[in-house]
Amino acid sequence: MQGHLGIDIAKSKFDVVFLVGDVKRHRVFGNDEGGFEALLGWLGEHADSVQACMEATGGYGDDLALFLHEHAIPVSVINPLRIKAFGQSELVRTKTDKVDAGVIARFCRTQQPPPWVPPSPRVRELRALVRRCAALKEMRVKELQRRAQGSASETVTASVNRTIAWLNTEIDLIAQVVIQVIETDEYLRRGYALLMSIPGLGAQSAAVLLAEVPDFRVFGHNKQITAFAGLAPQDRVSGSSVRGRSHISKIGSSRLRAILYMCALSARRYNPVLKTFADRLSEAGKPPKVILVALARKLLVLAYGVMKTGRPFQSPAPNTACCG
Repeated sequence: MQGHLGIDIAKSKFDVVFLVGDVKRHRVFGNDEGGFEALLGWLGEHADSVQACMEATGGYGDDLALFLHEHAIPVSVINPLRIKAFGQSELVRTKTDKVDAGVIARFCRTQQPPPWVPPSPRVRELRALVRRCAALKEMRVKELQRRAQGSASETVTASVNRTIAWLNTEIDLIAQVVIQVIETDEYLRRGYALLMSIPGLGAQSAAVLLAEVPDFRVFGHNKQITAFAGLAPQDRVSGSSVRGRSHISKIGSSRLRAILYMCALSARRYNPVLKTFADRLSEAGKPPKVILVALARKLLVLAYGVMKTGRPFQSPAPNTACCG
């Protein structure tokens, strides 16, 4: 009989609720290799017929998901907003780790989400590197702000300067390793060259796209990848009275949106396709923020196009209609 395992992940432990027929079991395990092995033993003979499900938690569940996949246990990694909406549909009012694991298990049983496919080891390494680089850059921004504010203490000023110098060194080092990882993998190397052919994308943004989009080929349409990034438009119209302003869903990868927003500023100046598109929006009276979001979405569509076709970006001939 098919069983369904709901997993609520925390930093140091995870709660599981196992549903099989009318039986419901709960257990807590440590979020480490020992806990993973204990979970496998606890499942026993049911391990061959169980489907697991967990929320995407920003890294806490990655090792467990990979462990389950390697032991032939299908595991789905779900956007937490879907689980939250499912719990609200059941009118769940209590929130504990055990209750959350039960909600996830019932979601798994009723919705039958597709299994998670882990990215390749090189992509996982690249993802860890670009996220570490982004974290270091956030630290550097804060230290630069402290230096700009000044300090009454020369010791504090010297400490800030040393920290900035150290952060610069670490960022440069990781950037070099990122290129090395890309060069050792055929898919990453080819994809990097294709993405770099798009005016507006640079070395950092190309690496982030390759790391945060495990495989462009799994998306059947550009609408699917814009939804994955949370850049799909979302209308608010209902009946005759609700006429809300449209906005993007933001149900997707915040890291992708962040890098694409930054690239959109550059692409408006240097990408002929997007410059024409942005000028047309501006002439139509669209606000600057709306234009920026539209450019970010178009930039992602261009990236999807070159990765899907395997052909580098080519500027349109003069007087040729651009994408609209």
